[in-house]
Amino acid sequence: MASGTFTCQKALDRQFPALGSLDCPARAYSFVDSQMTRLKELSRQLSSVARMKSNFISGIDHHSALPSDNLALVILGNLDTLLDNILNMKSSIESSFWKFLDKSPEEAKTLLNCLVNETRSCPETFWKTLPNISFHDFSTLGPGRWLNDEVINHFIEKWCRQKRNTLGFSTFFAGVCLFQDKTSCLQAKSTLTPQDEDRIRRFVKRRQEMLLLNSWDSVFIPIHEASSHWYSVRIDFKLKRIDIFDSLRETCLVNRQKPLPLRKNTKLMLVLMWLTEILGSIRGENVCLSNNPQSSWICDPHCEVPFQPNAFDCGVHMLWHLKHVLEYRTITLGKQSRADNLSFSRDMAGKRFRLAQELLQDLKV
Repeated sequence: MASGTFTCQKALDRQFPALGSLDCPARAYSFVDSQMTRLKELSRQLSSVARMKSNFISGIDHHSALPSDNLALVILGNLDTLLDNILNMKSSIESSFWKFLDKSPEEAKTLLNCLVNETRSCPETFWKTLPNISFHDFSTLGPGRWLNDEVINHFIEKWCRQKRNTLGFSTFFAGVCLFQDKTSCLQAKSTLTPQDEDRIRRFVKRRQEMLLLNSWDSVFIPIHEASSHWYSVRIDFKLKRIDIFDSLRETCLVNRQKPLPLRKNTKLMLVLMWLTEILGSIRGENVCLSNNPQSSWICDPHCEVPFQPNAFDCGVHMLWHLKHVLEYRTITLGKQSRADNLSFSRDMAGKRFRLAQELLQDLKV
């Protein structure tokens, strides 16, 4: 089998040579995009091999052994190995290009501008694959732009549906259920009324159905403050934590030095504690946080996260918070995230390009 793997890899290396010079970002992207398209098509064609092999093995029991049976098993095994190698190569090429984008933000911005400009002339029918996404929405992924609700909602819904353990709310939930001012999300509610609880239960029911969730043990809530800044909340019933993630350095560092009653997010945290009790009830779990200093839950109103160096990358940071929540259940700052391309970078232009590329792929499905 090791020899077969080596032979498959050599054949792939000949067909898919390594990425050469990256001096020309546009040419490098064109090369990578071509390689990825071919590898994706090959993996699609081989995706049924495992099922074919399983069916073949099951069928052997129902007929007399034939000399060709062993040969067929070898061929199916080699095809299975080839598929593994193709997927590994696809991941390796993708990873190398992502690292290049993170290390070369100016090149990433050039590519991103090209991508946005190319889609500007796409016909209206191109955008109909995703009903809530238009060119205007897509263009907010461009350099120096604030991500809008539609883009944020698309990725929350898609990623949470894929992961199947996190109840990711839309950007409208916080304003309706947690704040007095529905549009600006500046003043947290002083209490949650029975009417609020009914509204929350309806939100949860609809969201569970939309995300195809049978169960969940984590909750992600995006918050759009004054329509100019994104931050988020994570409630984890497995880790027993409520964390507020905000990538603005001043908000985090200044408030962490203040007494708890004076911190910016203290009132919001109180509402989140009530919300957690309601969500626990929906899960069939008794959670008591109100006036309960003995609770084992940890509540951090200003959790430490990587900071944005500008005024416009908050939305990208927030989506990366979600990626970390889904992958690690928390924000990972160390070597683990750097190893698998989920690290935060000082300039998130490369991450913007990845999001734009993913959104375009979703539109083409």
